[in-house]
Amino acid sequence: MKRTYIYQAGCWLLALLGLFGCEQVDLNKGVTSRQGLLNFSVSIPGQTIEYPATQAGPYAAGDTIFVRVPSTEEAPLDLAHLKPFASLGHNAVMHPALGSIMDFSKPVQVEVTDGGGVVSRHVIKVVPTLPKTVFSKSWFKTAEAMGIKRTNISGLAIVGEHLLVADFNGGNTGEDNGVRVFNKTTGELVKSIAPPTTFCMQVVADDANHFAINRYNVYSAGFMVYYYENIHSEPKLLLNYTAAMGCPVNLGRKVSVIGNLKSGKAYIYATTNGNNSIYYWELQDGVPASNEPTVIRYAAAEAWTFAHVQRKSLDPTSGHYFTYCNYNASDPNLTQGSRFVSFTNDMEVTPFAKQNHYYKVLGFDVFKLDGSEYTAMLTQGYYAWDATHVKVFETTDAGKFGQVPGAAGYSDFMLFESEAYGGTNYNRYGDIVADVRGNEIYFYATMATNAANTSGIMVYKMKYNKQ
Repeated sequence: MKRTYIYQAGCWLLALLGLFGCEQVDLNKGVTSRQGLLNFSVSIPGQTIEYPATQAGPYAAGDTIFVRVPSTEEAPLDLAHLKPFASLGHNAVMHPALGSIMDFSKPVQVEVTDGGGVVSRHVIKVVPTLPKTVFSKSWFKTAEAMGIKRTNISGLAIVGEHLLVADFNGGNTGEDNGVRVFNKTTGELVKSIAPPTTFCMQVVADDANHFAINRYNVYSAGFMVYYYENIHSEPKLLLNYTAAMGCPVNLGRKVSVIGNLKSGKAYIYATTNGNNSIYYWELQDGVPASNEPTVIRYAAAEAWTFAHVQRKSLDPTSGHYFTYCNYNASDPNLTQGSRFVSFTNDMEVTPFAKQNHYYKVLGFDVFKLDGSEYTAMLTQGYYAWDATHVKVFETTDAGKFGQVPGAAGYSDFMLFESEAYGGTNYNRYGDIVADVRGNEIYFYATMATNAANTSGIMVYKMKYNKQ
């Protein structure tokens, strides 16, 4: 008898364990919890990626379940041929049963009966979704094809419908030694503009489709900036920072402008090599407060080989984006090179992980679109003959600056890298500008090399699709 009781008790214990193992018990209510549709996803036939619903389950009765699947204008998603996947609770069944391939060109209605017999109805909608950004190459034209004579192109700018390319020739003047003006869409030559003086270096646009040409301080020429109303106007001298005033040698290798050089507030920035200082001038209605600059010493860096800065806004306490390069001719481990940072008015620095670009950042441009911020970058490897690339990052959140290739979510940070461009660039020249045209952004970048068949201008397009 004792063995019989023991046997019966064991059977009851096994039965209870089986019951609790199959169902989830709500201890507060003393009832068993049963679930229906837990999750839903689809995939494109022939691909391994599953696209889950925008909101994870389990789902309540009456829920509409949305699934977003990437699509492009060139290859639209075929909604009529998608492979569905569903996760159901214990003993739950779906009607109609999922097929291996289903048509989601119209919303699909399903019923799910859980293990307790409760029926829940759901509507499943698959939504073709364009990627947030789509990149394509517009064109690359060599200096030879464009008629640019100085293949070590020092700078470019976009002014209205025109692309302006620096084609300066040291101490020479005349139209053939100045700025080439091209149609920005086709790259066809419109006209040439003579330099306003000797030893010019950069051509830069303001925020109102005016532009400026600067002379850099070589042979004690001083740093000068000339203003142009448009491509047909005569130059007007805006500022003259002479060698006698203390202008450092080669100041004006890199120049940037923010604001309107004709009216209101504007700033002009310039850098040189061989120190770690940034020089800028504040202008009001085209008149600088002084010919002598305000100087920001960037103490975190040694004297650099070259540098470029972009002010974030016209606010008096604005921060800056900044890149500098310490080029070391004997740097086998590539420990130096360029750094890209954001710094505040109080010199709080947020560094970009150096793995995000190559040894040299030749130029960059930061722009805003639909509340987000993006950074276009022209970057080259260590050697003068290493490949050059255009890269584009979404840099709205400075907290992501430390992300590195391979990290989770990296593809949402580093959006694009162009094909490689070859040529020898001993001067380490390079410039890039972003031309925002509604939801299309065009990136114009220089290839500054020692040969007319490798030097030139590359153009890429980013199409922005509002999500």
